[in-house]
Amino acid sequence: MNSEMSWVGNERTYVDELNVCQVGRVSIGRFGGNSSSGQYKNEDGCLVWSGSDWELSIVLDAHKTAESANLIVKEFKHHRFILERILEKPVGVAIGALQETILTIFQHDDFRRRCQEVSGETACLIVVRKAKYVWWFSVGDCVLYLFHSELEALGEYKQNHRSFYEWIGEVNTFDTAIAK
Repeated sequence: MNSEMSWVGNERTYVDELNVCQVGRVSIGRFGGNSSSGQYKNEDGCLVWSGSDWELSIVLDAHKTAESANLIVKEFKHHRFILERILEKPVGVAIGALQETILTIFQHDDFRRRCQEVSGETACLIVVRKAKYVWWFSVGDCVLYLFHSELEALGEYKQNHRSFYEWIGEVNTFDTAIAK
């Protein structure tokens, strides 16, 4: 069974095509829309890694071009060894180190400079399951739904909220000044 997968819409659009695949315990569905409704390109992307007691998934909803989605996929692949080492640690250590590392990746001067060189931007949702815990990091309007019987009984599915006008890329949330 595959333990990794990455895809960006400029590689294959999946316009008029439904695709479902499995990476470890994660099911991935891709559909680029209908050409009969005017859809002709797909800028979105994803990356999924599966480990011994964890999964890391990234969902990317890019606009204008797929360059920003490509940038994030490449950046995470570049840091894969570090991220996997973190995820193999006990959950109490792993989650804090993961959060710090991901923020460092996105705030690094070199990454932010490369964001300015791409055309377009992407919303980015990173979700990690480690043991019985779920952690997420969200920039933009991707939504995380969790289907679990105990949460279902409470009518709870949606775990985060959409934040419009937040992106990574040419327009970059990490370059926005924070008002005092």
